[in-house]
Amino acid sequence: MPKTKPKIPRNIIIISLVALASGFGQDLVASVLPGYLLALGLSRAGIGLIDGLLQGTTSLFRFISGILSDKYQDRKFFVFAGYALSSVARPLIALASTFPWIAGLRIIDGVGKGTKDAPRDALVADSSPKESTGRSFGFHRLIDTAGSVLGPLAAAGLLFWLTPSLHAYRLIFALAAIPGAIALGLIWFGVKDPQKIKNQIRTIKRPMPWRFWIFVAAMTVVWLTRINDTLFLVRANDIGVPSSWIPVLFAGFTLLYALLSYPIGILSDRFGKWPFLTAGWFVLAAVEFGFAHNPNLTVALALFAGYGLFYALTEGSGRAYIADLVKPESRGSAYAIFYTFIGLATIVGGFFIGHVWDTSSPHDAFQLATVGTIFGAILLLLIRPKKNQAPTFSS
Repeated sequence: MPKTKPKIPRNIIIISLVALASGFGQDLVASVLPGYLLALGLSRAGIGLIDGLLQGTTSLFRFISGILSDKYQDRKFFVFAGYALSSVARPLIALASTFPWIAGLRIIDGVGKGTKDAPRDALVADSSPKESTGRSFGFHRLIDTAGSVLGPLAAAGLLFWLTPSLHAYRLIFALAAIPGAIALGLIWFGVKDPQKIKNQIRTIKRPMPWRFWIFVAAMTVVWLTRINDTLFLVRANDIGVPSSWIPVLFAGFTLLYALLSYPIGILSDRFGKWPFLTAGWFVLAAVEFGFAHNPNLTVALALFAGYGLFYALTEGSGRAYIADLVKPESRGSAYAIFYTFIGLATIVGGFFIGHVWDTSSPHDAFQLATVGTIFGAILLLLIRPKKNQAPTFSS
C-alpha cells in the first residue's frame, strides 16, 4: 500500500491563519516604518536601535513565556496574551512622533511578540507528528509569510495613492488594528492546546543536549553582527530605490521566502535540517558582502532575492531543528533559551552595526556583518550530523 501523504493538523492550520493576519499587520507597519523614521529625522544608529529594541525585547520575553508554557502546559494563554499586546501597540505608532514614544511602542510590540513566539513554536511542534516537523513549520512559515507579502503591498498601494508623508504613514499604522483584531478572534475561538504531556520532568532539572548549545552559540555570534531588516531597507533607499517602492521590495523578497518555505520544510524532513541551515547562513554572508560594495539597482534586486532565500532556508528549518534536538516537554524552554540569547545579541548588534554605519561607512558595516555570519556558519559545521543520524534527545 502506498504511504498516505502527511496532512497538516487543524491546529497548525488555525495557528498559521493567525500568523497570516498578524503578519499582515506587522509588516504593514514594518515596511513603512523606515520611511517614517527617516522623515522624522532619526539617525541610522537610532533606527538600528529601535529595531534592535524590538527584536531584543521579543527574544527576552520569549524566555519567560517559553519556560512558563512548559511549566503550566498552557500554550494558548501565552499566545493570546502576546498577540493582544502587539495588536494594541502597532496602531498606536500613528500617535507617536518622537524617539522615546516610538521606541516605547516597539518595545511593547516586542513584549507581545516575545510572549507568544516560544509558546507558539512549541504549540506547532506539539501539534505536529514527529516525522513531519519540517513540513509543519514550513507550512506555518508559508502562511505566516504570505501576510508579510500582502501587508507591504497594501502599504505600497496606500503610499502610491496618498504619496509618502507623515499623514500617510500614520494612516497605515492605524489600519494595522484590523488584522490584529482578526488574529485575536481566531486564537480565542479556533486554537486548542494539544493533550497535556503526562509525567513531565521539569526542564530546569534536565540539561539540554550539547548540540543545542552549539546551535545557540552559532546563532548568537551571527546576530551580534547581523544587518537587520530595517537597515537593509535603508540601504536600498540609499542605493536609489524610491520610498514608495520600498514596501514593494520588502514584499518581493518576502514572497520568495514564503514560496520556498514549505517545499524546503518538506525536504528538510527527508534530508535533515542542518544542511539547509548551514547553506542559508552562507547565502546571507554572500548577500551582505554584495551590499558592502555599492551594488547598482539590478544587483541590489538580485541580492534581495538572495535575502529571501536565506530566510526560507533558515527560519522554518531552525525552529524545527530545535524541536528535533530536545524532548517534547522541554520545547518551550528550549525556544526560550534560544530566543533569549539571540535577543541579547540583537539589542547590542542593532545599535552597534548602525553606529559603525554612521561613524564609518555602510561598506564597513556590511563587511563586519559578513565576517560574523561566516563565523557563525563555521560553528554550525561542528554539529554536522552523522549519516542517517536520528534525534536522540540526549545530552
